[in-house]
Amino acid sequence: MLNQISLAAAGFSIIALILLIFQKRTESKITKNLANTLLIILIGIQLLQALYITATLRLADVTVFIYLLFLGFVGPLFYLYSQHILKTDKKWSKYKNWHFFPVLLIALVGFLFPEYFNVAYSFMFLLGGMYMSRLAWSLYQLRIRRTLFKMEFIFTAVFLSWAIAVVLVGILSAQAMDLLIPIQTIMLAMAITAAIHIQLNYPHLLSSLEEIAQRQYQSSTLLNVDCDVIKQRLEDLMHNKHVYQDSELSLLALAEILDLKSHQLSELINTQLGMSFSSYLRQQRIKAAEILLKTEPEVSVLAIGLSVGFSSQSAFYSAFKEFHSMAPGQYRQQILTE
Repeated sequence: MLNQISLAAAGFSIIALILLIFQKRTESKITKNLANTLLIILIGIQLLQALYITATLRLADVTVFIYLLFLGFVGPLFYLYSQHILKTDKKWSKYKNWHFFPVLLIALVGFLFPEYFNVAYSFMFLLGGMYMSRLAWSLYQLRIRRTLFKMEFIFTAVFLSWAIAVVLVGILSAQAMDLLIPIQTIMLAMAITAAIHIQLNYPHLLSSLEEIAQRQYQSSTLLNVDCDVIKQRLEDLMHNKHVYQDSELSLLALAEILDLKSHQLSELINTQLGMSFSSYLRQQRIKAAEILLKTEPEVSVLAIGLSVGFSSQSAFYSAFKEFHSMAPGQYRQQILTE
């Protein structure tokens, strides 16, 4: 029964990961390459584990090396991907290649000395745990911005906790591979499901974390900026030109329209309006949706959500509940019956 569930989970997660690779994203080239490499590695892990569960493949010889290599690459890749989001410096430096050297060394030990496979396997998870801890510390250092980004911190903390749980399972159960691999496959599939849910319902999460980091590591950048003029121009863009209707509108794109740097616009919205850029953009879209829900009862809720800039129904519903604690359909019904 456990094997059947794990195989179904592996099949689902492989298909989901392939779809994520081809998903359109607004990240930098390096960040996107890191993300896609991580997704490919996860596909490889799930595929190898599925073949092991069906007894089609044994963890022996070169397969051991590949499997250990894939497991070990997850931690450094996820950490480096996160750092490129959290840090303002987007350049790739050669020293970052050294993150993969311990993984290669441990995989070689497991390959050349089969009797130490369990030790190598445990060390891969321990290495992953170290990277998760470093990433958790990076997020903790951003805690002074938590009042503006409460939801983002909650989701990220939950996701990191789940990743650490996977690490602990790997370390504590290295001696019971036949039981561990199906459980590990299911846990990884659940983590992928959670990531997809967050991506669909909270597509602003990564941009919000990047915005937090920019404000954390820089001093004020508004000394030579007329904030009142910029706020007036921003209001004109939202209320008269309706730029929020662009579902791909980013902090960088809006900043360029206002002749600002992205971190300047981020600071202005944070300090002058008391919210993050993603929260501000959602607020503008929800305000526009409120008007349409009242004045155009013949238009479907989904059509309204898409017309004001939300990329999906789930993203619209999630944002609307954030501001009104009810679904947009309920809001419309309540307004029309008053």
